[in-house]
Amino acid sequence: MPISNSDLRAVPMKKDDQQFPGMQEKVLLAASTAIREIEAGRGTLDEALERIPGDCRRMTEHLLISFFRYRKSLQVSWRKFCRKDPVPEISSLLDAALTQCRFQNSVVPQSVVNVAVSLSRSRHADKFVNAVLRSALKEEYILPEKPEDILPEAVLKRWRKNFSPAETAHFAKLFLTPAPFIFRLCRGAALPEKCSEVPAHGGFRFASGEARTILDSPEFSRGEYYIQDPATSMAISLAAEVLGKSRNLLDICAAPGGKTLMASELLFPGAKITAADVSSYRQKFTAENFARHHLDARIITAEPSQITGEYDFIIADLPCSNSGVFRRRPDALWRFSGRSLAEVMKLQKRILAEIPRLLVPGGYLLISTCSIEADENGALTSGITGFELLKSQTLLPSEDSDGAFAALMRKVDN
Repeated sequence: MPISNSDLRAVPMKKDDQQFPGMQEKVLLAASTAIREIEAGRGTLDEALERIPGDCRRMTEHLLISFFRYRKSLQVSWRKFCRKDPVPEISSLLDAALTQCRFQNSVVPQSVVNVAVSLSRSRHADKFVNAVLRSALKEEYILPEKPEDILPEAVLKRWRKNFSPAETAHFAKLFLTPAPFIFRLCRGAALPEKCSEVPAHGGFRFASGEARTILDSPEFSRGEYYIQDPATSMAISLAAEVLGKSRNLLDICAAPGGKTLMASELLFPGAKITAADVSSYRQKFTAENFARHHLDARIITAEPSQITGEYDFIIADLPCSNSGVFRRRPDALWRFSGRSLAEVMKLQKRILAEIPRLLVPGGYLLISTCSIEADENGALTSGITGFELLKSQTLLPSEDSDGAFAALMRKVDN
Protein backbone atom coordinates (compact mmCIF):
# COMPACT_ATOMS: atom_id res chain seq x y z
CA MET A 1 0.00 0.00 0.00
CA PRO A 2 1.36 3.47 -0.87
CA ILE A 3 2.42 5.57 2.09
CA SER A 4 2.01 9.33 2.48
CA ASN A 5 3.50 11.74 4.99
CA SER A 6 0.15 12.26 6.66
CA ASP A 7 -0.73 8.65 7.52
CA LEU A 8 2.62 7.37 8.74
CA ARG A 9 3.16 5.79 12.10
CA ALA A 10 6.76 5.07 13.06
CA VAL A 11 7.62 1.71 14.51
CA PRO A 12 8.73 2.41 18.10
CA MET A 13 12.50 2.32 18.57
CA LYS A 14 14.22 1.04 21.66
CA LYS A 15 16.46 3.49 23.45
CA ASP A 16 19.55 1.42 22.60
CA ASP A 17 18.58 1.40 18.92
CA GLN A 18 18.85 5.17 18.77
CA GLN A 19 22.55 5.11 19.62
CA PHE A 20 24.42 4.78 16.33
CA PRO A 21 28.09 5.18 15.45
CA GLY A 22 29.04 8.62 14.20
CA MET A 23 30.71 7.09 11.15
CA GLN A 24 27.49 5.54 9.93
CA GLU A 25 25.70 8.86 10.19
CA LYS A 26 28.53 10.60 8.30
CA VAL A 27 28.42 8.04 5.49
CA LEU A 28 24.66 8.21 5.07
CA LEU A 29 24.64 12.00 5.17
CA ALA A 30 27.55 12.28 2.72
CA ALA A 31 25.99 9.77 0.33
CA SER A 32 22.53 11.32 0.35
CA THR A 33 24.00 14.78 -0.22
CA ALA A 34 26.09 13.51 -3.13
CA ILE A 35 23.10 11.78 -4.73
CA ARG A 36 21.04 14.95 -4.45
CA GLU A 37 23.77 17.14 -5.97
CA ILE A 38 24.48 14.75 -8.85
CA GLU A 39 20.83 14.26 -9.71
CA ALA A 40 20.32 18.02 -9.69
CA GLY A 41 23.09 18.35 -12.27
CA ARG A 42 25.50 20.04 -9.90
CA GLY A 43 28.51 17.81 -10.47
CA THR A 44 29.71 14.27 -11.05
CA LEU A 45 30.42 11.33 -8.77
CA ASP A 46 34.16 11.99 -8.99
CA GLU A 47 33.65 15.62 -7.98
CA ALA A 48 31.37 14.64 -5.11
CA LEU A 49 33.92 12.16 -3.76
CA GLU A 50 36.59 14.86 -3.74
CA ARG A 51 34.51 16.78 -1.17
CA ILE A 52 33.90 13.83 1.17
CA PRO A 53 36.17 13.57 4.25
CA GLY A 54 38.85 10.91 4.00
CA ASP A 55 37.71 8.94 7.05
CA CYS A 56 34.41 7.98 5.43
CA ARG A 57 35.24 8.29 1.72
CA ARG A 58 35.88 4.62 0.98
CA MET A 59 32.60 3.41 2.48
CA THR A 60 30.68 6.30 0.90
CA GLU A 61 32.23 5.63 -2.50
CA HIS A 62 31.16 1.98 -2.35
CA LEU A 63 27.63 3.04 -1.42
CA LEU A 64 27.38 5.61 -4.22
CA ILE A 65 28.76 3.30 -6.90
CA SER A 66 26.30 0.60 -5.82
CA PHE A 67 23.44 3.09 -5.92
CA PHE A 68 24.10 4.30 -9.45
CA ARG A 69 24.53 0.74 -10.71
CA TYR A 70 21.26 -0.43 -9.18
CA ARG A 71 19.41 2.87 -9.05
CA LYS A 72 16.51 1.84 -11.26
CA SER A 73 15.50 -1.27 -9.32
CA LEU A 74 16.29 0.28 -5.92
CA GLN A 75 14.03 3.25 -6.52
CA VAL A 76 11.23 1.04 -7.78
CA SER A 77 11.49 -0.99 -4.57
CA TRP A 78 10.73 2.00 -2.30
CA ARG A 79 8.74 4.40 -4.48
CA LYS A 80 5.83 1.98 -4.72
CA PHE A 81 5.18 2.66 -1.03
CA CYS A 82 4.78 6.41 -1.65
CA ARG A 83 1.67 8.18 -2.86
CA LYS A 84 3.86 10.91 -4.31
CA ASP A 85 7.56 11.55 -4.60
CA PRO A 86 9.11 13.09 -1.48
CA VAL A 87 11.25 16.23 -1.61
CA PRO A 88 14.83 15.72 -2.90
CA GLU A 89 16.37 15.78 0.60
CA ILE A 90 14.21 12.85 1.67
CA SER A 91 14.29 11.03 -1.65
CA SER A 92 18.10 10.99 -1.69
CA LEU A 93 18.17 9.86 1.94
CA LEU A 94 15.88 6.92 1.11
CA ASP A 95 18.09 6.07 -1.87
CA ALA A 96 21.23 6.07 0.25
CA ALA A 97 19.72 4.19 3.18
CA LEU A 98 18.19 1.42 1.09
CA THR A 99 21.41 1.02 -0.90
CA GLN A 100 23.35 0.68 2.33
CA CYS A 101 20.94 -1.95 3.60
CA ARG A 102 21.09 -3.96 0.38
CA PHE A 103 24.77 -3.72 -0.54
CA GLN A 104 26.86 -3.05 2.56
CA ASN A 105 27.00 -6.20 4.64
CA SER A 106 29.04 -4.53 7.37
CA VAL A 107 26.03 -2.55 8.60
CA VAL A 108 22.85 -3.74 10.29
CA PRO A 109 19.68 -2.67 8.41
CA GLN A 110 17.93 -1.78 11.67
CA SER A 111 20.74 0.62 12.49
CA VAL A 112 20.60 2.17 9.01
CA VAL A 113 16.88 2.79 9.38
CA ASN A 114 17.42 4.42 12.76
CA VAL A 115 20.10 6.72 11.37
CA ALA A 116 17.93 7.69 8.40
CA VAL A 117 14.99 8.40 10.68
CA SER A 118 17.15 10.61 12.86
CA LEU A 119 18.52 12.53 9.86
CA SER A 120 15.02 13.14 8.50
CA ARG A 121 13.59 14.44 11.76
CA SER A 122 14.49 18.07 11.05
CA ARG A 123 12.36 17.85 7.89
CA HIS A 124 9.48 16.37 9.91
CA ALA A 125 9.70 13.26 7.73
CA ASP A 126 10.96 10.76 10.30
CA LYS A 127 7.75 8.74 10.39
CA PHE A 128 7.57 8.72 6.61
CA VAL A 129 11.18 7.53 6.21
CA ASN A 130 10.74 4.90 8.91
CA ALA A 131 7.62 3.44 7.31
CA VAL A 132 8.93 3.45 3.74
CA LEU A 133 12.24 1.81 4.62
CA ARG A 134 10.69 -0.84 6.83
CA SER A 135 8.09 -1.64 4.17
CA ALA A 136 10.73 -1.93 1.45
CA LEU A 137 13.00 -4.10 3.59
CA LYS A 138 10.20 -6.58 4.27
CA GLU A 139 10.24 -7.51 0.60
CA GLU A 140 12.86 -9.65 -1.10
CA TYR A 141 15.17 -7.66 -3.36
CA ILE A 142 15.90 -9.52 -6.59
CA LEU A 143 18.91 -8.33 -8.53
CA PRO A 144 17.88 -7.02 -11.97
CA GLU A 145 18.93 -8.86 -15.12
CA LYS A 146 17.10 -7.26 -18.06
CA PRO A 147 18.39 -4.06 -19.70
CA GLU A 148 15.04 -2.34 -19.12
CA ASP A 149 15.41 -2.96 -15.37
CA ILE A 150 18.98 -1.66 -15.29
CA LEU A 151 19.67 1.11 -17.80
CA PRO A 152 18.33 4.68 -17.71
CA GLU A 153 15.53 5.19 -20.23
CA ALA A 154 17.46 7.71 -22.36
CA VAL A 155 20.42 5.37 -22.64
CA LEU A 156 18.29 2.26 -23.19
CA LYS A 157 16.40 3.91 -26.05
CA ARG A 158 19.60 5.13 -27.66
CA TRP A 159 21.51 1.87 -27.35
CA ARG A 160 18.62 -0.20 -28.67
CA LYS A 161 18.71 2.02 -31.74
CA ASN A 162 22.49 1.96 -32.22
CA PHE A 163 23.44 -1.54 -31.04
CA SER A 164 22.12 -5.07 -31.37
CA PRO A 165 19.95 -6.61 -28.61
CA ALA A 166 22.87 -8.85 -27.64
CA GLU A 167 25.24 -5.88 -27.36
CA THR A 168 22.76 -3.87 -25.30
CA ALA A 169 22.21 -6.81 -22.95
CA HIS A 170 25.97 -7.25 -22.65
CA PHE A 171 26.45 -3.57 -21.76
CA ALA A 172 23.71 -3.81 -19.12
CA LYS A 173 25.42 -6.82 -17.57
CA LEU A 174 28.77 -5.01 -17.57
CA PHE A 175 27.13 -1.99 -15.93
CA LEU A 176 26.43 -4.09 -12.84
CA THR A 177 29.91 -5.62 -12.83
CA PRO A 178 32.70 -3.90 -10.89
CA ALA A 179 35.58 -2.89 -13.14
CA PRO A 180 38.80 -4.80 -12.46
CA PHE A 181 41.84 -3.01 -11.06
CA ILE A 182 44.13 -2.65 -14.07
CA PHE A 183 47.48 -0.94 -14.42
CA ARG A 184 50.06 -0.39 -17.14
CA LEU A 185 53.55 -1.85 -17.01
CA CYS A 186 55.70 1.14 -17.96
CA ARG A 187 58.95 1.05 -19.93
CA GLY A 188 59.56 -2.70 -19.73
CA ALA A 189 58.52 -3.25 -16.10
CA ALA A 190 58.16 -6.89 -15.11
CA LEU A 191 54.80 -8.50 -14.43
CA PRO A 192 54.29 -8.65 -10.63
CA GLU A 193 53.57 -11.92 -8.88
CA LYS A 194 49.91 -12.94 -8.62
CA CYS A 195 48.98 -10.57 -11.47
CA SER A 196 47.60 -11.45 -14.89
CA GLU A 197 48.30 -9.72 -18.18
CA VAL A 198 45.36 -8.02 -19.88
CA PRO A 199 45.03 -7.59 -23.67
CA ALA A 200 45.97 -4.12 -24.92
CA HIS A 201 46.99 -2.30 -28.10
CA GLY A 202 50.19 -1.24 -29.81
CA GLY A 203 52.63 -3.24 -27.74
CA PHE A 204 51.66 -1.61 -24.46
CA ARG A 205 51.38 -4.06 -21.58
CA PHE A 206 48.67 -4.05 -18.92
CA ALA A 207 47.91 -6.28 -15.96
CA SER A 208 45.23 -6.83 -13.35
CA GLY A 209 45.94 -7.40 -9.68
CA GLU A 210 45.10 -6.49 -6.11
CA ALA A 211 44.87 -2.72 -5.80
CA ARG A 212 46.45 -2.24 -2.38
CA THR A 213 49.40 -4.48 -3.19
CA ILE A 214 50.21 -2.54 -6.35
CA LEU A 215 49.68 0.94 -4.89
CA ASP A 216 51.86 0.16 -1.86
CA SER A 217 54.66 -1.39 -3.91
CA PRO A 218 58.08 0.24 -4.41
CA GLU A 219 57.64 -0.34 -8.14
CA PHE A 220 54.61 1.96 -8.18
CA SER A 221 56.58 4.63 -6.31
CA ARG A 222 59.38 4.32 -8.86
CA GLY A 223 57.01 4.88 -11.78
CA GLU A 224 57.03 1.33 -13.11
CA TYR A 225 53.23 1.08 -12.91
CA TYR A 226 50.48 3.50 -13.91
CA ILE A 227 46.82 2.97 -13.01
CA GLN A 228 45.09 3.02 -16.37
CA ASP A 229 42.53 1.13 -18.44
CA PRO A 230 43.84 -0.69 -21.52
CA ALA A 231 41.34 1.20 -23.69
CA THR A 232 43.66 4.21 -23.45
CA SER A 233 46.32 2.33 -25.41
CA MET A 234 44.08 2.13 -28.46
CA ALA A 235 44.34 5.87 -29.18
CA ILE A 236 48.11 6.08 -28.74
CA SER A 237 48.62 2.93 -30.83
CA LEU A 238 46.84 4.59 -33.78
CA ALA A 239 49.57 7.23 -33.83
CA ALA A 240 52.56 5.07 -32.91
CA GLU A 241 54.40 5.53 -36.21
CA VAL A 242 54.09 9.31 -36.44
CA LEU A 243 54.70 9.90 -32.72
CA GLY A 244 58.24 8.68 -33.26
CA LYS A 245 58.84 11.69 -35.53
CA SER A 246 57.33 14.30 -33.21
CA ARG A 247 59.67 16.85 -31.65
CA ASN A 248 57.12 19.16 -30.02
CA LEU A 249 53.95 17.63 -28.56
CA LEU A 250 50.97 19.32 -26.91
CA ASP A 251 48.37 17.44 -24.88
CA ILE A 252 45.59 20.01 -24.77
CA CYS A 253 43.37 18.21 -22.20
CA ALA A 254 46.14 16.42 -20.35
CA ALA A 255 45.16 15.91 -16.70
CA PRO A 256 46.01 13.63 -15.00
CA GLY A 257 48.63 12.84 -17.64
CA GLY A 258 48.07 9.19 -18.54
CA LYS A 259 48.03 9.55 -22.32
CA THR A 260 50.91 12.04 -22.21
CA LEU A 261 53.00 9.46 -20.38
CA MET A 262 52.13 6.77 -22.91
CA ALA A 263 52.97 9.05 -25.84
CA SER A 264 56.27 10.06 -24.24
CA GLU A 265 57.51 6.48 -24.55
CA LEU A 266 57.18 6.70 -28.34
CA LEU A 267 58.37 10.25 -29.03
CA PHE A 268 61.56 11.27 -30.82
CA PRO A 269 64.35 11.41 -28.21
CA GLY A 270 64.54 14.83 -26.62
CA ALA A 271 61.13 15.92 -27.88
CA LYS A 272 59.47 18.79 -26.02
CA ILE A 273 56.21 18.04 -24.21
CA THR A 274 53.54 20.49 -23.03
CA ALA A 275 50.68 19.19 -20.87
CA ALA A 276 47.79 21.67 -20.66
CA ASP A 277 44.48 21.50 -18.83
CA VAL A 278 41.86 23.95 -17.55
CA SER A 279 41.80 22.41 -14.04
CA SER A 280 44.51 23.50 -11.64
CA TYR A 281 43.25 20.87 -9.19
CA ARG A 282 43.70 18.03 -11.70
CA GLN A 283 47.03 19.39 -12.85
CA LYS A 284 48.37 18.70 -9.37
CA PHE A 285 47.91 15.00 -10.14
CA THR A 286 49.56 15.50 -13.52
CA ALA A 287 52.61 16.97 -11.80
CA GLU A 288 52.70 14.11 -9.28
CA ASN A 289 52.42 11.49 -12.01
CA PHE A 290 55.11 13.08 -14.16
CA ALA A 291 57.46 13.36 -11.18
CA ARG A 292 56.94 9.70 -10.23
CA HIS A 293 57.59 8.65 -13.83
CA HIS A 294 60.54 11.02 -14.26
CA LEU A 295 58.97 12.82 -17.22
CA ASP A 296 60.37 16.25 -18.01
CA ALA A 297 57.44 18.24 -19.39
CA ARG A 298 55.97 21.72 -19.23
CA ILE A 299 52.70 21.71 -17.27
CA ILE A 300 50.35 24.66 -17.76
CA THR A 301 46.85 25.46 -16.52
CA ALA A 302 45.01 27.30 -19.27
CA GLU A 303 41.93 27.41 -21.45
CA PRO A 304 42.65 26.12 -24.96
CA SER A 305 42.19 29.67 -26.26
CA GLN A 306 45.02 30.84 -23.97
CA ILE A 307 47.61 28.33 -25.18
CA THR A 308 50.32 29.67 -27.47
CA GLY A 309 53.10 28.15 -29.55
CA GLU A 310 53.42 25.81 -32.50
CA TYR A 311 53.38 22.02 -32.23
CA ASP A 312 53.83 19.16 -34.66
CA PHE A 313 51.59 16.76 -32.72
CA ILE A 314 48.53 17.52 -30.58
CA ILE A 315 46.60 15.08 -28.41
CA ALA A 316 43.01 16.14 -27.76
CA ASP A 317 41.56 13.75 -25.17
CA LEU A 318 38.26 15.57 -25.18
CA PRO A 319 35.57 15.88 -22.50
CA CYS A 320 32.70 13.67 -23.59
CA SER A 321 29.54 11.83 -22.58
CA ASN A 322 31.63 9.16 -20.78
CA SER A 323 29.27 6.50 -22.13
CA GLY A 324 32.14 4.06 -22.64
CA VAL A 325 33.39 4.14 -19.04
CA PHE A 326 30.11 3.38 -17.29
CA ARG A 327 31.62 0.69 -15.08
CA ARG A 328 34.07 3.16 -13.53
CA ARG A 329 31.67 6.12 -13.65
CA PRO A 330 28.18 4.64 -13.29
CA ASP A 331 26.67 8.07 -12.68
CA ALA A 332 27.57 9.03 -16.28
CA LEU A 333 24.68 7.06 -17.76
CA TRP A 334 22.23 8.70 -15.36
CA ARG A 335 23.50 12.14 -16.31
CA PHE A 336 23.18 11.36 -20.02
CA SER A 337 20.50 13.09 -22.07
CA GLY A 338 20.08 14.64 -25.48
CA ARG A 339 20.64 18.04 -23.91
CA SER A 340 23.80 17.01 -22.04
CA LEU A 341 25.19 15.44 -25.21
CA ALA A 342 24.54 18.63 -27.18
CA GLU A 343 26.29 20.68 -24.50
CA VAL A 344 29.41 18.51 -24.41
CA MET A 345 29.58 18.49 -28.21
CA LYS A 346 29.61 22.31 -28.18
CA LEU A 347 32.51 22.20 -25.72
CA GLN A 348 34.35 19.74 -27.96
CA LYS A 349 33.92 22.06 -30.94
CA ARG A 350 35.27 25.03 -28.97
CA ILE A 351 38.40 23.08 -28.06
CA LEU A 352 38.93 21.76 -31.59
CA ALA A 353 38.51 25.28 -32.98
CA GLU A 354 41.83 26.20 -31.33
CA ILE A 355 43.78 23.35 -32.90
CA PRO A 356 44.47 24.82 -36.38
CA ARG A 357 46.39 27.83 -35.04
CA LEU A 358 48.51 25.62 -32.75
CA LEU A 359 49.39 22.85 -35.19
CA VAL A 360 51.98 23.33 -37.92
CA PRO A 361 51.07 22.41 -41.52
CA GLY A 362 51.52 18.67 -41.94
CA GLY A 363 51.24 18.17 -38.19
CA TYR A 364 49.12 15.46 -36.60
CA LEU A 365 46.05 15.61 -34.39
CA LEU A 366 45.01 12.64 -32.26
CA ILE A 367 41.43 12.94 -31.05
CA SER A 368 40.17 10.59 -28.35
CA THR A 369 37.09 10.17 -26.18
CA CYS A 370 35.73 7.58 -23.79
CA SER A 371 32.38 7.66 -25.60
CA ILE A 372 30.72 4.98 -27.71
CA GLU A 373 28.14 7.36 -29.21
CA ALA A 374 28.52 7.30 -32.99
CA ASP A 375 27.08 10.75 -33.65
CA GLU A 376 29.22 12.32 -30.93
CA ASN A 377 32.43 10.77 -32.23
CA GLY A 378 31.54 11.21 -35.89
CA ALA A 379 31.00 14.93 -35.40
CA LEU A 380 34.55 15.28 -34.09
CA THR A 381 36.18 14.19 -37.33
CA SER A 382 33.73 15.96 -39.64
CA GLY A 383 33.57 19.23 -37.71
CA ILE A 384 37.18 20.36 -38.14
CA THR A 385 38.22 21.76 -41.52
CA GLY A 386 41.65 21.70 -43.12
CA PHE A 387 42.40 18.19 -41.88
CA GLU A 388 42.41 14.77 -43.50
CA LEU A 389 41.29 11.71 -41.57
CA LEU A 390 43.98 9.04 -41.63
CA LYS A 391 42.33 6.39 -39.45
CA SER A 392 39.83 5.97 -36.66
CA GLN A 393 38.63 3.22 -34.35
CA THR A 394 35.83 2.61 -31.87
CA LEU A 395 36.34 0.17 -29.02
CA LEU A 396 33.23 -1.20 -27.32
CA PRO A 397 33.26 -2.00 -23.57
CA SER A 398 34.24 -5.53 -22.59
CA GLU A 399 35.15 -7.50 -19.47
CA ASP A 400 38.76 -6.27 -19.63
CA SER A 401 38.40 -2.83 -21.17
CA ASP A 402 36.39 0.37 -21.22
CA GLY A 403 34.87 1.73 -24.40
CA ALA A 404 36.70 4.42 -26.37
CA PHE A 405 37.05 6.23 -29.67
CA ALA A 406 40.14 7.63 -31.39
CA ALA A 407 40.94 9.30 -34.70
CA LEU A 408 44.27 10.32 -36.20
CA MET A 409 44.14 13.36 -38.50
CA ARG A 410 46.73 15.34 -40.43
CA LYS A 411 46.66 19.07 -41.03
CA VAL A 412 46.67 19.68 -44.76
CA ASP A 413 49.69 21.66 -46.02
CA ASN A 414 48.90 25.21 -47.10
